[in-house]
Amino acid sequence: MMKQQEKIQTKTVGILSDTHGAIHPGVLESMNACDVIVHAGDICGGVVLEQLTPVTGEIVAVRGNNDVSQHWQQESTYTLKELPDERRIELPGGSLAVIHGHQYWSRQDPQEAILSHFPEARAVVYGHSHYVQHEKIDGRWLLNPGAAGHRLNRGGSSCLILRASEESWKVEMYRFVNE
Repeated sequence: MMKQQEKIQTKTVGILSDTHGAIHPGVLESMNACDVIVHAGDICGGVVLEQLTPVTGEIVAVRGNNDVSQHWQQESTYTLKELPDERRIELPGGSLAVIHGHQYWSRQDPQEAILSHFPEARAVVYGHSHYVQHEKIDGRWLLNPGAAGHRLNRGGSSCLILRASEESWKVEMYRFVNE
């Protein structure tokens, strides 16, 4: 009798940023199908986070430069003071770090500065630029999901989904064209 192979544990991580108070319905549907959701800042209101319902209930969010009190005035279970500037989470196969990235934008090479800030991370997620980026640099992922809302989304709201296992990490980009 053959032994059954152990099922490889894979965790799906929905990655979004720069919602600026609104999430495109396609992005929302994609995110809510994931195990964990990561929001890389410029959330602009707790009501945005309340719409996110990942499978495990785990939401990892950081503060962006537009996450200020005037954008968080609506009643919500999420408060601005709960948002740190950066976060790290452990996933199968390594750690993922999250920062909005505006802290490094005046540097000559902001992406390199962001990666250097998290030397132990297998992947670093950032936002701020509203430009999608999902590439490996020296064996590490640098991920920017672009804008998931309607503001400055460069022709369509976007997000990323990371499938992380001990053996490999794979990233897919999703874009929802403006109507």
